[in-house]
Amino acid sequence: MGASQSAEQEARPEVVRIDRNEIPEEYKTVGVSSDVVSRVNATRVAGNDGESDRLRQELAREREEKARLREDMAKLSQLQQRKTAGISAAPVSISGNDLEERKKIFDDTVERVQKQFFAYHRENVCQDNENEIVRCLQENPGRVLKCAPLTEAFEKCVGEFRQQVLKGN
Repeated sequence: MGASQSAEQEARPEVVRIDRNEIPEEYKTVGVSSDVVSRVNATRVAGNDGESDRLRQELAREREEKARLREDMAKLSQLQQRKTAGISAAPVSISGNDLEERKKIFDDTVERVQKQFFAYHRENVCQDNENEIVRCLQENPGRVLKCAPLTEAFEKCVGEFRQQVLKGN
């Protein structure tokens, strides 16, 4: 006989597992004495002593980190407010004469751009060449290459017109 068979064995309670769906409706509410509750709580505390300490330490670390992050965010917010205040204060420091000079330069630039690009619309000086190409295409449907020599004269006319516009003539 082995050692486990010759020694007296401690009486262990038999474990019975019951699924909730197997319990009749009448027995679902069960009263438990305070003695049972205290024994269950004592078992939990005794069994999880190391784990609860670890969880407490982890919680403390996380709280410290959150506090540090909040402080960092507050510092960043203060810096951002200072920077924003510095930026908004910069335009106020421009003197009246300086502001007038900048306005004048801006207005002159706008006037030059309008004069060069928007003020004067020239007539289509290449209209004759364009009409010839359209007439050729209508007379020769499906034979675009027959009108190719006319495009050279049109392109030359457009190039000369572009140069005149850019020179301001």
